[in-house]
Amino acid sequence: MKLLQVEKVKKYFVHKRKVVRALDGVDLFVEEGQTSALVGESGCGKTTLAKVVVGLYPPQAGKIYLKGEEITSKRNKAFLRRNVQMVFQNPYLSLDPRCTIFFSLYEALSIFTKIKKKEAVPFLEELLKSVELPESTLWRYPHQLSGGQLQRVCIARSLINNPSLLILDEPTSALDISTTVKIIDLLLKIQEEKSVGFLFISHNLKLVKHLAWWVFVMYYGKIVEFAPKDLIYKNPLHPYTKLLLDATTLKLKDIPESTLPERGCRFFSRCPYKKDMCLKEPTLIEIENNHFLACYLKRK
Repeated sequence: MKLLQVEKVKKYFVHKRKVVRALDGVDLFVEEGQTSALVGESGCGKTTLAKVVVGLYPPQAGKIYLKGEEITSKRNKAFLRRNVQMVFQNPYLSLDPRCTIFFSLYEALSIFTKIKKKEAVPFLEELLKSVELPESTLWRYPHQLSGGQLQRVCIARSLINNPSLLILDEPTSALDISTTVKIIDLLLKIQEEKSVGFLFISHNLKLVKHLAWWVFVMYYGKIVEFAPKDLIYKNPLHPYTKLLLDATTLKLKDIPESTLPERGCRFFSRCPYKKDMCLKEPTLIEIENNHFLACYLKRK
């Protein structure tokens, strides 16, 4: 049984009298104790999907299941909050600057338990140790910590109620390279010790290589390719996936402008291989064993 199962989820917004299809029938899953990575450029719908999964946005259509329980209905919100937590992109905006770290952690702890403040101190000290922070961090304010330390505090807060699933929304994008490596190592350690599943969101395919079991590639609200990590890196099939893999070596002028066509394949305006058949949007089908693709290039 899959830990998380997202089925045909849609989420639309209205912007300047136009309908924006932020999510347009997304399918995705996370296995228990493993990591599924969701990758794509900024604005493709990754964070929107994360917010739909944690219940911040209601979907227009589709279903989401956690441990086999449907969590898109209001009756399962308590079950959702106990089992799913999210680490946001910017740690500087994730904590109240007027409060000590103790208060920020205790506030989260008090939601799930009736523990008193004095009794909470030993528990929170151990929690900080689990993310490799000293006990004294409890009595500091956010401005007294580095970006990496703040993100460790946010990770600690997400673990307070031992969730089954952590949604990590670009948790290292605001950090330098050396700190990023340490945070990734910490996440791997946490996953090994607690068997928690991760939905890791990033625009960087080279980064998720160190974490993911499965990689889902999203473009304009659609999954255009997904497969086990090794297949994505050894044999990427979609032109957009190849573009993401080459993104660190391409110059900005070499990357075509992103526009969403009125019909057909969403990657049509940027694809060097486009043909007339691409004016009809391709469906996501299994091309090879466990390798799914929404593109006509590899179809027989």
